[in-house]
Amino acid sequence: MKVVVANSVGVDSKGYHMVHVPSRWSLGVKNFTNCGYYPWQLAYTSSLLKRETSHDIKMLDGVLNAWDFETYFSRLAEESPDWLIMESSTRTITEDLKLAQAAKKEFGTRSIMVGQHPMASPETVLETADFVCIGEYEYAALDLIQGKDPKTIPGVYPNERGELLDINSLPFPEDNDVSRLDYHEPNCRYRQIQMYASRGCPRRCNFCAAATLYYDELNWRPRQIKSVVDEIKYLSEKYPEMEGIFFDEEVHNIRSDFNTGLAQAIKAEGLDNLKYEAMCEYVSLDKKALKEMKEAGYYKIRFGIETGSDLVAEKMTLGKKHNLKKLKSILEYGKDLGMLFYGTISVGGLGSNEIEDGKTVDLVNELAYKGWLDEIQVSINTPQPGTDFYRYAVENSLLKTDLNADDYDGNRHIVVEYPDYNAEQIQKKFDETFAAFDGGQEKNRARAFETEANQAFSVFPEKSKTLIMRCARPWMIHLVLDNIFRLRNIKSDILGQANAMGDFQNHPTVDKKYSYESGFFSKDNISSALISKLKKIKYETILIPMANNHLDGYRNVYEVAQSLQPLSIFGVYPDGTVKELS
Repeated sequence: MKVVVANSVGVDSKGYHMVHVPSRWSLGVKNFTNCGYYPWQLAYTSSLLKRETSHDIKMLDGVLNAWDFETYFSRLAEESPDWLIMESSTRTITEDLKLAQAAKKEFGTRSIMVGQHPMASPETVLETADFVCIGEYEYAALDLIQGKDPKTIPGVYPNERGELLDINSLPFPEDNDVSRLDYHEPNCRYRQIQMYASRGCPRRCNFCAAATLYYDELNWRPRQIKSVVDEIKYLSEKYPEMEGIFFDEEVHNIRSDFNTGLAQAIKAEGLDNLKYEAMCEYVSLDKKALKEMKEAGYYKIRFGIETGSDLVAEKMTLGKKHNLKKLKSILEYGKDLGMLFYGTISVGGLGSNEIEDGKTVDLVNELAYKGWLDEIQVSINTPQPGTDFYRYAVENSLLKTDLNADDYDGNRHIVVEYPDYNAEQIQKKFDETFAAFDGGQEKNRARAFETEANQAFSVFPEKSKTLIMRCARPWMIHLVLDNIFRLRNIKSDILGQANAMGDFQNHPTVDKKYSYESGFFSKDNISSALISKLKKIKYETILIPMANNHLDGYRNVYEVAQSLQPLSIFGVYPDGTVKELS
């Protein structure tokens, strides 16, 4: 029997490329994206089926491969599966059900739908799918494939969800049909593989799909430390080019003894030469554990700040996760250790208004100005169907009218409006939050950047024709512009999205601005006329500001730069260092 385990369709009917973050949220971007999240629960399902059955199991990932419906269907035709297990979100559900329906019609494929949206709306999804699994679905899917009676399987709707599984009973996740090194999280500064040392969360934030749909009870379950270390060793041996690990579970650090034990085991096995970062909770960060983690090779910690407002934190049910005094204390301590910090921020959450979200803007500016916060993710707090926030929004008539599945997209889509806080005001605060971070970063980093640039920028010919790609945060572009003019007397041209050109409208060291419409840098996204125009300028130097220490996250930008045929292409890093790329 042939079973295909499938991630979502990667490009929708409107041409939007999906960024599908399992158990969290999904979004669409207008063209190529270099961001790929490993579909970890599907990957565990694939490896479990391979271990426990003799069936022909194949994992396919339409998001990773940017497959639209037609391409995905042709790939399924090669497999002609008896079963299709597919994870879907609200943002991707339309295309995913279309694929499942087409497979059933053409090959007689029976489908098992899993993930955020099928769990939230099982009755609707079952109009197309044969089964929906709710909660942690690995063993429920296995039981269905093994032919057990669906009426007796916990977690197969309409049955009650099963008990939380023993995550130590699972094999390592899939790494044959897909390569884990191919999944790239663009904020990882090194070539890091996404990995999971624990599962669950002891909080129930009202917007969180993981807490509500995947678990529906407070929990946190660590893996055995030896197993985690064995997986790191396996990955480092299989992928010699791997530079580190990104622990991307819900929260990596609930128990201090687990983190200190894992850090000590990493050092004992000689794996502290790798670079580690982890999604953590700042309230649970212990100074002793943080020190041990730093010594083991952890270089960056991520955590959800979410809001600078105590009122919004209460309404969003952040609970003990919110403590701004502890936040500032652990940031200050961690910076003394040399740790980098990445914060996730949301605006428009329950309880927010212009004043309360304004407190978040002020907090972000303060943390960036003090140099405590190195990177940021800002999202519109979106009530994904099935979450507590969604139920509250429906009951209190907060959802905008005429919504469709595509609107549940945290990338500048707003589906909630409050009586005193409309979509336009929420969007404004979203933009202000980014601007506050950029302003704080630029002021904080200016002196260190200038010091490094004094030597590094000497590689650029004085008064050379220079083009800067607008592919990093504005604070970094501004510092590059200022310093290349100060040191090499160069007024630079700049190329970027049309909506980003306003950041440089009156910048004194910008000569000409060239813009393409929207979306990420891509040769397919920039008109041939503009490419031809830029080639005729015959740039001596093109600069690519890079937040990563490797080219993976900027390969699309590099390809655009190459197409312009400059004499040299250089990468410029956040500390002001420079590396020639060609």
